[in-house]
Amino acid sequence: MATKELRVLRHKYRTAYTAYMSCVHALSDAGENGDRPPNDLLEAEAEALSALMAARGSFLAAILRDSGGHG
Repeated sequence: MATKELRVLRHKYRTAYTAYMSCVHALSDAGENGDRPPNDLLEAEAEALSALMAARGSFLAAILRDSGGHG
């Protein structure tokens, strides 16, 4: 796989990670007073986690293909 493609996948992975961590911080802040976080925040966190896992899988698969499966 071309280096440019790996850079794009790496960028997508980092972007997804940043979005997920934003949700983590928001959930943590929302839960400080012991209240249940709002449903929209819980849904956003679940979607962000799903996007992160998808980006991670694509990025790691590309790395393995690029390296010929050797670690």
